[in-house]
Amino acid sequence: MKRKKVLYLLHDIAIGGVEVALLSAIPELNRQFELRIMVLGKVDDKMTAHLTADEKSCLYTFDYPLPLYPAVIPKMISFILGFDPDVMICSLWRASMLGTIAKKIRPRLKFVSFLHNTAFFHRLDRMFSVAAIRKADVIFTDSNATADFVKQEFSPGSPVNVISFFTNRSPEARSAPPFDHSEVKFMFLGRINAVKNLPLAVDAVEYLRAKEHHVTLDIYGRDDGMLQSVLQYIKNKNLEDVIRFAGEVNAKQKQIAFGEHHFLIQLSANEGMAMSVAEAMQNGLVCFVTPVGEIPNYATDMKTAIFADISTPETFRESLEKLETVLRDAKVYNAISGDSYIGFKNVNTYSESLVQRIHEALI
Repeated sequence: MKRKKVLYLLHDIAIGGVEVALLSAIPELNRQFELRIMVLGKVDDKMTAHLTADEKSCLYTFDYPLPLYPAVIPKMISFILGFDPDVMICSLWRASMLGTIAKKIRPRLKFVSFLHNTAFFHRLDRMFSVAAIRKADVIFTDSNATADFVKQEFSPGSPVNVISFFTNRSPEARSAPPFDHSEVKFMFLGRINAVKNLPLAVDAVEYLRAKEHHVTLDIYGRDDGMLQSVLQYIKNKNLEDVIRFAGEVNAKQKQIAFGEHHFLIQLSANEGMAMSVAEAMQNGLVCFVTPVGEIPNYATDMKTAIFADISTPETFRESLEKLETVLRDAKVYNAISGDSYIGFKNVNTYSESLVQRIHEALI
């Protein structure tokens, strides 16, 4: 029986929830479908090192700067139409732009718009993401929060399906190390951009150190325009000895990092699924996080995570004081860590969820 053709478009293959999730699904997608992945940017070879040669051959790179798009869009659309996929899945705004054009030229294409956030980051993002929502046959989202956002804001006429974003099943035992007051290790994992509010994480470390808590912070992720600013902020605070930039990590290195830290800190202004938070909780880390996006749907304040209110300096200080109560009491820490781990014990993986939804879209 001839395999169905699946084309997946996204911006880069690099560190990030969207990209890491897709990489986890490539082996199964390649097994079940005739798969092509159209990358509208760079492919980080470190991120694809675990793939077989056959799986890597599914990746097609179209790394053009945005000013050249008027000239190269015909070439990219020709690639899409030449492959003639049974299902075309588009993640993020540039992919949405190409998907919308291809769908307009060839209406019989089954077009899936994949949304990953509850906000738009700039005018082009809004323009082409909304166009894709309007044109799509099916809409995928990374969370219930994103699904609710799409339904409430745009009332799409197409079905909206939530895809699990867990790339791995839960470990047999908690990964987080035993809690030790003499050294409390925080980590951040994600793109280093303005929405993540990393200077607030630095402020949190400064506050806790001033209160004589022996905390450190390791920052994992790819520079998305804010790294030099964050490093300078760390230097200005004289915290270079206790806060370090650890760079990007692959899936294996990420699991190792979870086993070396007690807390994850993420103080984002907005999120979709917040995959790094969910995965940290899945491994038993205690997460100090802003309750944005999907987070309030899978975490409970002082039960499975610690919620931070960053709306004013006063509320943030109160949140830090709440964090201190956990730092002072290993029993409270272990209770939150254990409940967090148990809550994610039996999750479906991204690969399973995505493959199921693709088969449904083909019906």
